[in-house]
Amino acid sequence: MSLQSTRNSTPAYRPTRRSVLNALRSAALTAVAGAVLATLGAPAAHADQLERVKERGKLIAGIRNDYVPFGYTDENGKLVGFEVELAKAVAKDIFGSEDAIEFVPVVASNRIEFLNAGRIDVIFATLGVTEDRGKVIDFTDYYYMMAGMVLMAPKDAEYASWDDIKGKRICGSQGNLYNRMLTEKLGAELVLFSGTAEIYNAFETGRCDAIAYDGPNLNMKVSEDGWKDKYKIALDTIDYVPIAGGVRKNEPEFLAAVNAGINKAEAAGLLVEGEEKYNLGKSDYVAKRAEEAKSKM
Repeated sequence: MSLQSTRNSTPAYRPTRRSVLNALRSAALTAVAGAVLATLGAPAAHADQLERVKERGKLIAGIRNDYVPFGYTDENGKLVGFEVELAKAVAKDIFGSEDAIEFVPVVASNRIEFLNAGRIDVIFATLGVTEDRGKVIDFTDYYYMMAGMVLMAPKDAEYASWDDIKGKRICGSQGNLYNRMLTEKLGAELVLFSGTAEIYNAFETGRCDAIAYDGPNLNMKVSEDGWKDKYKIALDTIDYVPIAGGVRKNEPEFLAAVNAGINKAEAAGLLVEGEEKYNLGKSDYVAKRAEEAKSKM
C-alpha cells in the first residue's frame, strides 16, 4: 500500500466551530452545576457554631492564666479567677456541667488571633470593648467596667499628671488598647511584654521607670508583700473600659447562648460575689447588671 493511500484511508478529524462551541457550553454547564451542588452541600462559615460546640461536648475558652484576679494559677496550680468562674458558668448553662470546658491560655496580643483561627470558641480574657476590635469579632454583653489604666512607680517618684510620663521608659503589655495613646499623645517610651510576670520583672530590674497597666491588676500587686513598701499607684485611671467576652463574627446562635449563660450567672449573683472574693471592690455597674438580670429571669 502506498503512503498516499494510507493518508486517504484515515482522514484526520478536524472539529468544526459549532462542535467546539457545543463542547465548551457543555463543560461550562457541568462546572456551574457542580459548583451549585457543592455550595448547597457545604455549611456556611460559622453558621452552626453552637451545634458544633455541643457535638464536641465542651466549650473551649481563651483565658488569662497570669492576670490576677481575672485569670491566674493559684499556689496549688489550679486555674482560678473572676473570669474563670464566669466561663465555667457559661459552660454549665450550655452543657449542664461547669467541667465541660477546656481552657487555652491567651494574652492580649494573641487572643483575637486564636479566636479567629478557630483555636478557641470564646474569649474571657479582660477583653476591652473598642470600635476597632468590633470590626473583627463580636462582643458578648458587657459584664464588667474596668479601670482602664493606672501608673505604678517607686514611692519616691513624682508624677503630678499623665503628661509627666513624657520621655519616661514605661513597661506595659503588648496589645493593650492604650499603647498608642501612651506613645503618640503622652510621649512615653514603651517597653512591652506579652505577660504580666515579664512586666513586673522588667520593672523590678530597672528596665523601666514605671508600669502603665490595668487598674485592678496593679492595685492588687501594689498591696503585696515586697511591693507595698517600695511602690505606689502614682497616677489614677484615665478612664473606664467595658469588659466583655468575644466570639467570631456571624455566630448569632452561639453568641445568644453565651449571653444567656452570662445573664444567668449575673442573676445568680456570681459576679457580685466574685468582686468580693477576688478583692475587686464593689462596683455599681456589676450590682446594676445583677439586678437587671434578675428581672429577666
